[in-house]
Amino acid sequence: MSDSLTNELVNFLGQYSLESVLSGIIEMQMLLYGHDDTFIPAAEYLAANALYACKEKGTKNFMWHDYELLEQYAKKACAPNVEQLFSETLKMTNASDEEKQKFLQSKMMQMKGNFYRGDGYIHQLIDVARRLYSPLDSSMKDVLGFSYTSYEKVIKFIFSQYGVRIAEAYKDKYKIKTMINAMLSKSEPWLPSIKAGYIFRISKSDLKTIIGDEVDKMCDYLCVKAYDSNFKKTEFDEFKILISKPFVDFGDYIYMPLIFSTIMNLPKQFHYSFIAEKLFDKKILGVYTKNRGDVVENLTSKYISRLMSEDKILHGLSYVGEDGEADVTVVSEEGMIFGECKSKIITLNSIRGLHESITTDVYQAIGAAYSQGVRTIERVQEGKKFINESGDEIVIPDVGKKYVVCVTIENFGIIPSEIDEYISIDENVGVPYVVNVYDFDVITQECNSYAELIDYIEFRRNNYKIISTMDELDAFGYYKKNGNKKITLSADELLITDYTSKFDMKYRLKDKEIFSKFTRG
Repeated sequence: MSDSLTNELVNFLGQYSLESVLSGIIEMQMLLYGHDDTFIPAAEYLAANALYACKEKGTKNFMWHDYELLEQYAKKACAPNVEQLFSETLKMTNASDEEKQKFLQSKMMQMKGNFYRGDGYIHQLIDVARRLYSPLDSSMKDVLGFSYTSYEKVIKFIFSQYGVRIAEAYKDKYKIKTMINAMLSKSEPWLPSIKAGYIFRISKSDLKTIIGDEVDKMCDYLCVKAYDSNFKKTEFDEFKILISKPFVDFGDYIYMPLIFSTIMNLPKQFHYSFIAEKLFDKKILGVYTKNRGDVVENLTSKYISRLMSEDKILHGLSYVGEDGEADVTVVSEEGMIFGECKSKIITLNSIRGLHESITTDVYQAIGAAYSQGVRTIERVQEGKKFINESGDEIVIPDVGKKYVVCVTIENFGIIPSEIDEYISIDENVGVPYVVNVYDFDVITQECNSYAELIDYIEFRRNNYKIISTMDELDAFGYYKKNGNKKITLSADELLITDYTSKFDMKYRLKDKEIFSKFTRG
């Protein structure tokens, strides 16, 4: 988004009070959830600039018409800047093929960061976050003053309150008497969340009844202060402070402006607390680091066990005679899966499109995993021994066609479908199947058998030169509709989209069911 459009937004927001604009941003997300997910990153952009532009009291009241203008700014924010994209692309006309490829990779990563927020479904994100952080509750409470479990309780409470309060506000809005009065009145209608009395305020005293004095430490660590003079104007592709500090402190009460982004960020919320801030000692850091890898590995094994008996699934194998290990190995004549699981997250520089950073992140998350899978396949083919979790030496039978499956904790956007452009591919093993742990959950639920999972992986391998997609479930939806066939096109590339409607509907309904349980505790 250009500077001029951001300046226009800042000038618009600066007319209103911060509480009014935050109420509008929250209401927008609640009204549009399930209809247009581009409003999720737009809300991040709007909220960051509201912190910068808005004061305690505005020069104008924030009315329904102003809310509609806020929605229009959200749409503008999510629309690709075509003029800028064409301008940058034209500059690459005489560039080398390598430079063009780097440019393309940078732009695709920026699109993933700016426009694509499908990092998993709500219930899956909550489950992964619990697995990552709740084992370290006592250490977090000692160092931070509050535990992950207490943080989750606060999130539950806020969501439940926001849901109940907005429903009540809209119930009043559509009462017949209210509607008649609105039609007869010449004045503009108020935003329901404001007219009902700033319903998104969350009292700290209410939170104390839930988690006690941990509230104070939590607010110290996870709040930004309203009206802080240090806030900066924020462009759409820049880091938004509310991603890492999800609450806005108004003194006796707080707001949580990014209601869905906060949930989506749960698995990453405390990652930098452990890794970058150096708040925890080396022992606790080691426990956390190991737990991250274990979570992805255990979930991968769990999901495969839906389709294959557990005695055929080997995990935690180490090499005999050299350093190395195999995370999850499936022994089957239908096809052998060599699963390598990584918990590496995408860095901010990669999301901004810095190619060197993208290369490093992809290698650490996928390239290293693929190389490990290739080594394990070679050991199996050579009849070399492994040590299992019981400490016994075993030889893995060489019984079927072999597939390296790289399971990540991050959604890497289009990269998995173009992985041969990012890492070196072994001629004998072929391209890996790369999938994030959230999509792998869905795919193993939707496959009718282990044979179908192998068939889908084979489909991805057979068509990797032509298929590109930002969403793995689009490719899976295409497979479910058309089967495992070689795609033939006169074009160089097929960008698969809009094949996930069945899965979107099914798992959105599941989200709502699980989310309801989540907010009820």
